[in-house]
Amino acid sequence: MQHRLYKYTTVKYTAVTLLIVLSCVLYPFGDCLPWEDSGLVSRLYFLPPHLFAPRGKENLTKIIRWKRIFSEEDIDYDIRLLKYKKNNGIELKTSCQNLVAGWHRLMEDNHLSMIHRKCLQNNIPPEIVFLALAESNWNKDAASPAGAKGYWQFMPATAKSYGLLNAHSDHRSHPELSTDAAIRLLKDNYNLTKGWDRQYHINPKTVSNNDRWLWAFWSYNSSPSSVAHSYKKLRGKPAKFSIYSDSDENANYVNKIFGIREALKSYIIKSKKSPFPKAPSQADTLYTQYLNTWFDMPLPERLSALEEIKRQYIAQKKPIPPDVTRQISYISKIL
Repeated sequence: MQHRLYKYTTVKYTAVTLLIVLSCVLYPFGDCLPWEDSGLVSRLYFLPPHLFAPRGKENLTKIIRWKRIFSEEDIDYDIRLLKYKKNNGIELKTSCQNLVAGWHRLMEDNHLSMIHRKCLQNNIPPEIVFLALAESNWNKDAASPAGAKGYWQFMPATAKSYGLLNAHSDHRSHPELSTDAAIRLLKDNYNLTKGWDRQYHINPKTVSNNDRWLWAFWSYNSSPSSVAHSYKKLRGKPAKFSIYSDSDENANYVNKIFGIREALKSYIIKSKKSPFPKAPSQADTLYTQYLNTWFDMPLPERLSALEEIKRQYIAQKKPIPPDVTRQISYISKIL
């Protein structure tokens, strides 16, 4: 079992690592979180995880970048994303909005508890919830041009193999049945690594349980045969997987999952802190309404709402919350 999230030689990356680990200690406020599953939320984000990210400076750099993307802090990425969405008639929302909306769906429908319960029953890391968010933003209607569909984005052939799809029914959008299938698939991927040990003459004691799950995640995103090629070259050590991956998407996949975890952790910490006094003004009330709905608003509507909030604060001669100003500036630039 690993006892640190990352380990590096440079002071810069050691400092970032310590901040990530210390947040587990500094924010153990499960009972204060604004959701019924507050204890589970605290376990997922603020206590040592069941699954640790790949080691190495390059992986940490990518995790931080994905965290920035899912926190509306990478303006170049969002400019490119929105250009693509405009050209293809897709609703104008950022990756951050879609992720946060997916998180709320998980909580409101009690699906987070369902996934966690099934993980415990099957001895599988509960961090698979972040894999599901990476796949679909927990949207049952999510569909890819390649044919993947549902919460866990099963392709038709894989869905048939795991009992989700037949001539009469398609259960890829069923939360419990698709989660059962995703867990079976991930466990099968995990067990594949043990077969690769025998096939490639790798000492199984040199591959940790944690690393086997990382390989299982990569195999979920790509064909196991292509992942096996990297497993052989790296002798089961995943830290430099991105060098040997067949595609940028697969190379970034696991780091993206951990970036999502860090972005949501920051969002949860921020959500806990009330920005308003005990006696909120009308502008504060309007801003509260915005904070409860911003992730569902198309960006033009969101910008209009923020500008109205700003006008209300000015009219009431009250200081404008810094995040209102920041969001107005950010959205104006990416639109």
